Amino acid sequence: GGGGGLSFVGRRHLSATQPSRVGGRGEDGGEDDLSRVARVGDDSSGGDGESANKSRKSYSLVGRGKGSATVVTARHHEMAMDVPRSMGGKDASPQPVELLLAALMGCEQATAGYVARHMTPRLPLRGISFEYCGYRDDRGATALPIDQPPSVPARLTRIAGVAVVHLSRHATPEPTERINELRRLVESRCPVANTLAAAGCQLDIQWRLAGDGDTHE
Repeated sequence: GGGGGLSFVGRRHLSATQPSRVGGRGEDGGEDDLSRVARVGDDSSGGDGESANKSRKSYSLVGRGKGSATVVTARHHEMAMDVPRSMGGKDASPQPVELLLAALMGCEQATAGYVARHMTPRLPLRGISFEYCGYRDDRGATALPIDQPPSVPARLTRIAGVAVVHLSRHATPEPTERINELRRLVESRCPVANTLAAAGCQLDIQWRLAGDGDTHE
């Protein structure tokens, strides 16, 4: 469902701040926030009965595939997926794995908007610019013979990149500590990030405050 490396990341940004490495160990050797949330939330019972049932959210989609392409309907929205010609497709739409990265960006933006409004003091977030790149070993999906388990996992093993935080116009610049707090809270609450971390994908994302050369339409 996607190529090996999805090259969305500008490497010049990667030394700007310390990266966020979630889905693994923290700097002190213990579990990081997102790994802890993923583990605790792994209980399929959903917590204490009635309150868990009231807060449970579901997502229902319908899809129809033909050849390498699929069209999915989510409520009243349609999404199309395909794979490149080199993989037997027609390259008519984004690859499924590309949409997975897009879902991560969209979920982090939506979560950041909620988190920023509830931070103390409130963080005047205008938006976030994302440049992410996903990595997987193609042998996990294509190794033959087909009836034998592949020697490596088919899943994404790492997502790297940068998230540039843009504040509202005329807002006072925020210190690095506040941007790091935003990152930590977003990564622990974003459902897509939490799902990826629980699957063992390393999220190596650097969050930084936008500078003079960063634009955000």
